Amino acid sequence: MNRILLIAIAAVLAVIGVVGALLYGQAPEPAPPIAATAPAPSAPVGRFIPAPGGDFTAVAPVDGDGRAADMTPYRGKKLLVNLWATWCAPCIEELPSLGELQRELGGEDFQVVTLAIDERDPKKIAPFLARHGAENLPVLIDRDRTIDKVTKVMALPTSLLVERDGTIKATLTGDARWNCGTALAAVRAFIAEGAVIEDDLGKCE
Repeated sequence: MNRILLIAIAAVLAVIGVVGALLYGQAPEPAPPIAATAPAPSAPVGRFIPAPGGDFTAVAPVDGDGRAADMTPYRGKKLLVNLWATWCAPCIEELPSLGELQRELGGEDFQVVTLAIDERDPKKIAPFLARHGAENLPVLIDRDRTIDKVTKVMALPTSLLVERDGTIKATLTGDARWNCGTALAAVRAFIAEGAVIEDDLGKCE
């Protein structure tokens, strides 16, 4: 009788061990870190490429107080969404030109939206933007990487052209001087006609 009981207990423990191993193997892995200007070799750098049409309205950032951000001011507008981080040197370099782009073209029809990625302290974003000439841009932090539900971000900075209904029309990997040259022309064309200029945005004097 004792032998049968021991065999039964051993069998139960074996089943528990197998189930535990399976559950452990299915544990979700953390999102991989995003590189700064180190995209995959197949990803074009410095030019817009047409996007498969992800829905930007699915992104759920927090504001500078760590609360769910109100995204209604950006609905119905064409957007240039810039994904960036405080530790990303090329991101910081282009912030002033993004602020200038908003001053020049922002209004009822168009908005520059900066979306900080992986930042754990929402309160440091507003002062950081102000120090780098972009105090006129919204403070939005994608703390939980909800952008991953919408589009694959290979490197920072990455910029998105977003239609009025939230459809992502094009993506660009790398930084640009947004207030001049081909980059400014590309944004103007998108606002006016919904066109995507695929030329190298380059730099401008």
